[in-house]
Formats: sequence, C-alpha cells, structure tokens
Amino acid sequence: MIKRSGIRIIKQLTETECGLCCCAMILRYYGSKESIRELQDYMDVGRDGISMFQIKHFLNEKGVSAKVYEVNEIDKLVHIDKPFICYWNQKHFVIVEKIKNNMFYIADPADGKVVLNREEFSKKFSKTILVSDVTEAFKPTKNRNYNPWITILQYLKENKILILEILILLGITYGITLEIPNIVQKIIDRTGTETNSSFLNIFLLMLGACIIAFFVSYLFKGIKIIALNVFLGRKLEANTYRHLLQLPYKFFETRSTGDLLYRIQGTTSIKQMLSTQIVGGVIDIGSVIAIIFYMQQKSVLLTICAFALFMINIIVILVIQPKLTQAINGEIVEQSKSQTAQIESLYSIISIKISAMEDLIYKNWSNIYESVVEMFQKRMLISNAYSAIMAVLQNFSPILILCLGINEYYKGNITIGEVIAFQAISSTFFNLGMSIVNVYPQFISASQYLDRIADIWNREAELEDENAIVREINGDIELEDVCFSYSKNSKNVLENISMNIKRGTKVAIVGASGSGKSSLSKILVGLYKPTKGTIRFDGIPIEKYDRKAICRQMGIVPQDAMLFNKSIYENIVMGNFNITLEQVEEITKIACIHDEIKAMPMGYHTIISEMGMNLSGGQRQRILLARSMLSNPKILVLDEATSSLDNINERKISNYLSGIGCTRIIIAHRLSTIVDADVIFIMKNGQIAEYGKHEELISKNGEYKKLYYIGRDIDNLNVV
Repeated sequence: MIKRSGIRIIKQLTETECGLCCCAMILRYYGSKESIRELQDYMDVGRDGISMFQIKHFLNEKGVSAKVYEVNEIDKLVHIDKPFICYWNQKHFVIVEKIKNNMFYIADPADGKVVLNREEFSKKFSKTILVSDVTEAFKPTKNRNYNPWITILQYLKENKILILEILILLGITYGITLEIPNIVQKIIDRTGTETNSSFLNIFLLMLGACIIAFFVSYLFKGIKIIALNVFLGRKLEANTYRHLLQLPYKFFETRSTGDLLYRIQGTTSIKQMLSTQIVGGVIDIGSVIAIIFYMQQKSVLLTICAFALFMINIIVILVIQPKLTQAINGEIVEQSKSQTAQIESLYSIISIKISAMEDLIYKNWSNIYESVVEMFQKRMLISNAYSAIMAVLQNFSPILILCLGINEYYKGNITIGEVIAFQAISSTFFNLGMSIVNVYPQFISASQYLDRIADIWNREAELEDENAIVREINGDIELEDVCFSYSKNSKNVLENISMNIKRGTKVAIVGASGSGKSSLSKILVGLYKPTKGTIRFDGIPIEKYDRKAICRQMGIVPQDAMLFNKSIYENIVMGNFNITLEQVEEITKIACIHDEIKAMPMGYHTIISEMGMNLSGGQRQRILLARSMLSNPKILVLDEATSSLDNINERKISNYLSGIGCTRIIIAHRLSTIVDADVIFIMKNGQIAEYGKHEELISKNGEYKKLYYIGRDIDNLNVV
C-alpha cells in the first residue's frame, strides 16, 4: 500500500526548475523521497525548462500514471481529490494541494505555500493541469539527500585543535560565571553570623582572581573565534568559488549572475553563525546541564519551576518554526531576484539610457523589491512576536523564581543566601537557554543559504583524465554526425553536423538567427559536449585530450566581448607578465587597436571599467583578438570580431593568422566579410543546408544566395 503524505515544499534554485520540483513533490506525496539532484540525472532540465507533457512522460517512467487535461471551468477542479500540477501564469508550474471552501491551497516551488481565493487563482491559472496516481510499477525510493552540513563538519574537523581551544576557553568563562552565585551565597549567609566585615577580604581576593581569569579567557576566546572565522571563510568562500569556476559552462546558462553572487555572499552569513552561534551553542548546552544539576542540589522544586518556564520557550519555537522557515526562504529568494535585476540593469545601462527606460526598469525592480520588503516584514513580525514572548520569560522568570525561593525560605527549606544564589543562577540559566533557542532561527537561515550553495557543491566539476593527451595540435578539425540538445528531453538544436576543416583554412559559418551557429561554435571550443557524434582534432577524439591543454591552443572572440577590471596591458597578457610591453604593442598593431590605446591618457595602463563598459564593442573585441593572437593559437573562433574594420585592416589580420597556420572559424552576420573564405557552411534549422566557396554557392541559387543578397540590400554593401 502506498503511503500518502501532505505536500512538502521543495524550492526551485533556478528559474527553469519549477517543473522538476513539482515532480519531486508529487513523488514525495506518494512516498518516494528522491532529491532534486537525483531527479536531474533522469530528466535534465536544461536552459529552456520542461513542458507539461515532458513532466507526464517522466512521471510515467517513474510508475506514476499521469494525464494532462485542459480545463476551462474552475468549478471542475473541485472534484479532484488529490494534489495536481497546474500550469501557472503561462510560464510556471505549481501544485494545487487542495481546494476547500472556495480557497485554493497552492504549493509553489518559487514562493512556498500560499492560499488564494477564487478570483486570485483564476488570474494565474493557465487552463492546463496534470492529475496523477500510482500504478503497480511504482517503487518508492528512500531519501538519499546529500546533507551540506556534513561538508561543514568536515571543515571543522580539519581544525579540531582550534575548536577545542575555543570550547575550553568558553568553559572557563562559563565556569567563572557559575562561581559568582556561590560567592554571593556565602557572603550573604556569613553576613548574618559575622560581627564585622573583615571576612569580606577573602571574598574580594576571590572576586579579583575571577575578574582577571574571566578577562583573559574572554579575550583569548574572541581571538580564537576570529581565527575560526578566518579559517571558515577561506574554506567556505574560497572552495565554493574555486569549485564554481570548475563547473561546466552549461551550469551557468541556467543560473543568473546575480543569483550566483548571492549564493557566494551567503557563505559569509554561514561562517559568522558557525564561529559565534554554533560553537557557543555547544558549550551553552553543556553549561545548562551543569546549571540544572547545580540548581537541583539547592532546591528540586525551584529547579522544576525553572525548567517548566524554559520549556515554554521550546514550545514557542516549535509553533513558529514552519512559518519562520518559509519567511526566511522567501526573503532569500526575493533578495536574490532583486540583486539579479540590479546587476542586469547595470550591465545594460547603455540600452536603458538610449531607450529612456529608466522609469520602466525602476518600476520593474521596485515591484521585486516590494516582495523583498514584504517577506522581510513577515519574517520580522514572526521574530518580533517570538522575541516578545521570550523577553517576558527572560525578564520576569527570575523574579518569579525569587518569589518562590523566598516562600521556600520561610518554610525553612533553604537559606536566604541560597535563595539569592538560586535567583542569580536562574538568570544565567534563562540567558543561556535563550541563547540556545535563538540559535535555531539562525540555523534555519544558514540552512536556507546552505541549500543554495549546495547546488554548486553537488555539481560535478569538469574532471581531467590523468591519461589525457597533452600535446600541440596542428589545427585540423573533423566533425562526424554531431548532434546537440540542451537537455535530454528537448529536441536537437544541431542535427548530424559533419565538417572537415583543414589546418590554416578560413571557414565561415552563416545562417539566420536561431539556425544553430552559436551552438556549433560553442561545441567547437569545448563549451558544450555533443549529445551524439564525434569531434576530432588532428584525427583524435576531443574527449581524449586534456581539456585545458586544448583550450590554451584555441581562442574565441565573441560578439559580446567582456573584459576584466584591470589595465589594458593586464587584460592582454592575462597573468603572463613575462610578455613585454613591446610584444604587446606589436600584436595590437596587427589587431588594429594600438593607435586607439595610445590615444588614451594612460595608454596601455588605462584601467578598463567593470565588464569593459568604458570601451566600445569593437575595441573590446580587438583587445580580445590581440590577447588570442598573442598566444599563437592553432584554432581561432571569431564571432563577427572584425566587423568594425575596413577591408584593408581585416585582410591584414587574416594574413597574419594565415601565416602562423591558424585555423579560423568565423561566425558571420555580415556575409560581405567572408567572401574570401576557403569554405562557407550555411546553417538552417540546426543542419548544414549547403557548403562551398562564395562563387560556388552564389551559382547554386540556394540558401546562401538568398541570405547574401538580403544582406546586401540591408547594408547597401559593395562586395570587393
């Protein structure tokens, strides 16, 4: 019998994961606890997401009967007695968990659980649903989720001595704190029996020793915590960033820059919480246990009362935990969206200014920011209600304990010194109890950050084979029946591409927008791996080569060239400072950018702004071209990289590259720039429609001729 449970929210980490998250929630509802990471091995979402029918096919493979319906009347949904997937806002998937009293209970992978009335639901409902049920073929799987806290514990284990030192110093400070009530008790009890105050001298000496020991231990504890913070920072942020850089290009296509930056910044919150809250919380738990043991030695009744008051804290936190978790997660998601919108607008500031879109961009961002404020306010209201209850307990519980203690004193069960000491130690007990309980919201917040960072950790880096070939290539390229799709479930964007490109030749790839030119160029430089077929360099399959060794012998100059926030010289030599300025100048002259650089006030030491925004697109491309040519590449991919040059300078660059035996692959948008190519490949619908030299293709009266003369009419170009 299949055990059904309520829908548990599984949050999407990318814009295209909503469908996969809905699948995971449905499978979990039926008792199968596969993680998103495991499901991605079965159904690769890719950059374009998945359709309702792909979801149906996937669930069928998992042993879940799924049917897709078009629903034009919302009233018909009321009769569905189980959660169903709903197409939402024409671009999203959610789960309708139940419909009750005309209220729709939604489980949204982006926003969490929400409740909508009929009118709100109808505005977002996109008329398509998927209803499912299990079949006999369904086999639930156990939870094999990777817990990112295991990685954190491994980091902490690497510095066990530092952790131990912190715990010892914390133990000393808390031990001194616990000794103070004992001193107070003895002073008060002896005050009633002593005839003068001389006995205070010994207690003052004890107090002085406690003050010095407390100061020293507290000071060194802080120093050790700072050291732990630095250690965790190096481990968390550095390791995360290094692993991020090693991930395949495909990973970055489905995640925004703003979101990835937000995840990396989340390591700061995690390391601060670990070094201050978690480590302190461990010793706090030990201290609370010691205090309870101490208090019960004084009075069992008062200990029971203090413990009962503390348990109220636990009950409160258990009540608010689900809402607090949802609020924190929602705030993190919205903050990530806000940062992404800001970064995109800054990168696109030229287009925004030219189009006078400032107000529109601000309005779009402010709508997102309102969601951030809303989620922040929701989280703070929950936290405020919790804090108010905690403040009452923390401030008035010791007074209540004092009153009960005085009552025990009048019964003769306890001395007045013990009452005062118990009241003091109970204050410490409640403070430490609050500290432990307050770690929980921090833990929830850190866990939400950690889940997003784990999306980076869980991805496999581009591994290098120790036996991979490391050698200089000649520049011969062969593609045999190469196919490519962005995911396992999407159609091919490249279909049976075969090419034979000889060393030193100039090859052009042309075609209308969406024909597959860019995808093919990324496959040629190793950014994508073909889903079928073979790519060979010098007759050897590309996968047998060391990837980095091949990349160092190749260059690519994309149309949207971006540079680093460094000097022009540094951008060209890229860390190889053995290259002299004279060598750089020589190559920039060939790339036809030298005169423009020299005309700048700081010449080659001019600092390029972030993303190279203080240079024109053509200047950025030619600086990248100079960088590529400096390493004498064997293969160079140019995406309209010389379109800003006149014919004479373009021929100058072409002659230089031909002279060093460089194989040039040109992605051409202006066909007048590639009439001298050795071979031209025309792409159409992901396939090679025709190929040959310019004159041959013109005489064929085919696709190339059509594109060529359309281009001439648009650009009014005279072909030389």
